[in-house]
Amino acid sequence: MLLPLFIFNSFLCAVLLFALQPMFARMALPLLGGSPAVWNTAMVFYQAALLAGYAYAHATFSRLGVRRQIRWHLAVLALPFFILPIAVPAGWVPPTETNPLPWLLMLLLVGVGLPFFAVATSSPVLQRWFSVTPHPTADDPYFLYAAGNLGSVLALLSYPTLIEPNLTLENQSRLWSVGYGVAFVVTAVCAVMAYRNVRPNRGDGLADTSGSPDDSTVRKTRPPTWRDRALWLALTFVPCSLMLGVTTFITTDLAAIPLLWVIPLTLYLLSFILVFSRRQPIPLIFWRRLLPIAAVPMILVLATGSNEPMTLVMLVSLLAFFVAAMACHGALAANRPPARYLTEFYLCLSLGGFLGGAFNALLAPFLFTSVAEYPLAFTLACLLGLLGADKHRYRAVAATDFVIPAAIGIVTAALFAGARVLAGANDDPETTVLVLLAGIPAFLCYLGSRQPVRFGLSVGAVLLAAHLTAGDPGRLLYAERTFFGVHRVMTDPDERF
Repeated sequence: MLLPLFIFNSFLCAVLLFALQPMFARMALPLLGGSPAVWNTAMVFYQAALLAGYAYAHATFSRLGVRRQIRWHLAVLALPFFILPIAVPAGWVPPTETNPLPWLLMLLLVGVGLPFFAVATSSPVLQRWFSVTPHPTADDPYFLYAAGNLGSVLALLSYPTLIEPNLTLENQSRLWSVGYGVAFVVTAVCAVMAYRNVRPNRGDGLADTSGSPDDSTVRKTRPPTWRDRALWLALTFVPCSLMLGVTTFITTDLAAIPLLWVIPLTLYLLSFILVFSRRQPIPLIFWRRLLPIAAVPMILVLATGSNEPMTLVMLVSLLAFFVAAMACHGALAANRPPARYLTEFYLCLSLGGFLGGAFNALLAPFLFTSVAEYPLAFTLACLLGLLGADKHRYRAVAATDFVIPAAIGIVTAALFAGARVLAGANDDPETTVLVLLAGIPAFLCYLGSRQPVRFGLSVGAVLLAAHLTAGDPGRLLYAERTFFGVHRVMTDPDERF
């Protein structure tokens, strides 16, 4: 019963975790007018709570050992029962004349901070418990992470289709409380089984079957280096930032459809399920080779600012995001450490995700007057997705990897500027013309995709050149970005209004 029990517990805790996210965001959403920034801000809070949970797991295992950690953890899991069921606290009204972001973060902390933290600890804790048991698969417990993410995906998909349409928020909260009670009991059973079966030397020199990016049979027992930790951070920061960027894009520039943000987050979690499975259904090399192909139409969308036809643009955006997430997360899984360093690995993952979310939701609105973080994250994904954990690719950078992207950027600027001159000062070129022109530098980017640095920098050069030569009929007088979106003040083409 050991393996099925741990798999079920990982699955159940993930269901609770990702049912709680949309449920409480749905409670807070009407108070702030339904802005997409509500979800991005909620995501930052959830990532911060996840980071706190993973830091707790790493610290308690490091300082207490397995048996004392088990006793301590059960006491922590009992604390949320004092505040359940979950609801928006009485008397909370958002500010009307200041940025509501701090108010929303505090509301999330008070309303769901403790229950979310308790459930967020389950993934690293359960995997570490399982890794010290004598079970034959305990040497590589990362497949439990895939089982947890499967529960996350099912919770996200069932919320807008089954839960939200059929249950009131009050009933949703009561059902979640019951689910938490079941999870507490199952976790206690897992704790007893781990406590009785722990092996003192279990976890020393454990083999890691992930190996190199292209060879899953290579085994490693060395402790993680600072380079490993930096790589883990980068490979989680970029896909998370890209996920929030594509969410903002499709929910503001394409269609303001409620709960549309579920799709990018589902794809994001699906990538974790696939790469951390015991037997990956599609090898990492496939996603690396597909990334430059998926990037070409995405370059056309970002460089031209196209949003029509809406369905096609949405599909291109989601496909490029998913392929980039698979390439980055595949490299992440390939570079995972032995199980004894599992909690440190997940701590770096959660920190990278938190930094990615904080960059998009908290920092970018103050740094940019446009949604510049989206093309920036896509550029970094093209770079990291091909580099991955392959050390020799970092050492193979040549001067041409910088000169050629600069030349491609100049070509892009010349093409776009020429098209705008021909269109006239009071009009924009036809979107079809811009797409055809952008196809030339996009194809040049693809030709350099065998050199990851050259490819990533070329994509960035094309998008930067397109942004600098972008024009609108009339003249931009003022631009500002707030919690609720990007606002611009412009003259009309004749400069009369």
